[in-house]
Amino acid sequence: MAGATVSQGSRRDRAVERLTNLCFALHGAASNGGSPDRSAAWIRSHVAGYQDLGDEAFQKQLSRDIRSLQRAGVPVTQSASKASAEPGKDRSLSVYRMQQADYQLAEVEFTPEEAMVLGVAAGMGQPGGLSSFSSSAWTKIAASGASRDLSGAPVYTADNDLTRLDPNIVRDILTTVRKGLRINFTYVPGPQQSAQSRSMDPWGLVTLRNRVYLVGWDNDRGAPRAFRLLRVTEIRATRQAPEHAHPTQSLQEVVEASLNRDVVDRAVLRIPAGRAGELEALGTPGADGTVVLEGISHDFLVRTAAGYAADVEVLEPTSVRDDMAALLRAAAATVSQDKQDKEARD
Repeated sequence: MAGATVSQGSRRDRAVERLTNLCFALHGAASNGGSPDRSAAWIRSHVAGYQDLGDEAFQKQLSRDIRSLQRAGVPVTQSASKASAEPGKDRSLSVYRMQQADYQLAEVEFTPEEAMVLGVAAGMGQPGGLSSFSSSAWTKIAASGASRDLSGAPVYTADNDLTRLDPNIVRDILTTVRKGLRINFTYVPGPQQSAQSRSMDPWGLVTLRNRVYLVGWDNDRGAPRAFRLLRVTEIRATRQAPEHAHPTQSLQEVVEASLNRDVVDRAVLRIPAGRAGELEALGTPGADGTVVLEGISHDFLVRTAAGYAADVEVLEPTSVRDDMAALLRAAAATVSQDKQDKEARD
């Protein structure tokens, strides 16, 4: 059995090598300035992989290879040479040509403004694990002659999920989506909450409000769901075929519906003047010097208010106040543990 596997692998390798040689040979003929046509006889004598075949086997193999290239998107055409049109002449006098104009990608051009936007976008992707993706993309664009003058670009601080994502997680998700695989993964809903094992038929990734979400069919809940990708780890493809491999609605709508379940209808905060402008701008002043926020994300409010904990007091709802306190306790415990670890090392 092992020998058969090795033999099959060797045949595939030889086929790939032969097809690659044929593609390069036809591409070279089309781009060298001479005749773009290559006869079957020329291919047989010049392209590695055909020399050991008999006449009939060669013709069949060449026909199969031409069809394989065409199915792969390589624009190869076959036509009869003048000699093959004569009575009594065989197909070995046919000629093959790669249509160079159809094989090359269309030239991409950018205005100076577009190039600047792309340059800024690439720069925003520099921090974190996705830096190699943005660097590669900009390098390819710059190779075509585009340049970026960022002297007039606004100053910004990149603070979003894209700067913190593990590229391996992104790769694994996109691979399972492309192959239509069911996955299991570990999900941590929030601070002070236990990790959960979840099962999903993944549909894709969506960015919304500087966050990235994994969207798909939640097999545990029996409904479409979105999970923040930063809280997802240990992605594992399963052997079980997905039952909901295709989206039943817009992925953006799934994310928005998931976030709406996290919305706080009304929150009341006490914010000293000029202390937490980010929260103050989202609310309306109350008669008693408080700020009232309506229809705001629970998670956003907890984390943002915790960031201003020395100044901001959450009066209601109690769920936000309790989660904010839990988050601060978790942060304090982490700092304390890090300090102990550092002292132990020293």
